[in-house]
Amino acid sequence: MKKFVAALAIGAALVASPAFAGTIENTYGNTIVVSYANGSQAQYHFNADGTFTGIAPGGSHMAGRYTAEGDQLCLIPPSGAAPQCTAVATDKNVGDTWSQTATDGSAISVELRAGREEHHAH
Repeated sequence: MKKFVAALAIGAALVASPAFAGTIENTYGNTIVVSYANGSQAQYHFNADGTFTGIAPGGSHMAGRYTAEGDQLCLIPPSGAAPQCTAVATDKNVGDTWSQTATDGSAISVELRAGREEHHAH
């Protein structure tokens, strides 16, 4: 569950309102990299079939399903635990880097990188 809570740090990282569908589609085949103030990173790969995979800070792997409705992105753990939902940002494309506030109130940097990176997160 801890890795799914960490996954919500990307919450505002993807999209909002009408632009949401286009922005989430921009993540397919690409990598979302979230950098935290302490220097750690996480990577996320979203797929058109409603699944995602990723590497949490510290290197543990995570996977599950997601839903994207309106301005909400919900990550659904395979354990059957309750979905973790958060609002998301707008108009992000491959090559964009932006700052935002994580779900815990800390500042994070988010980048949408071309291609699927398979590096271990820091």
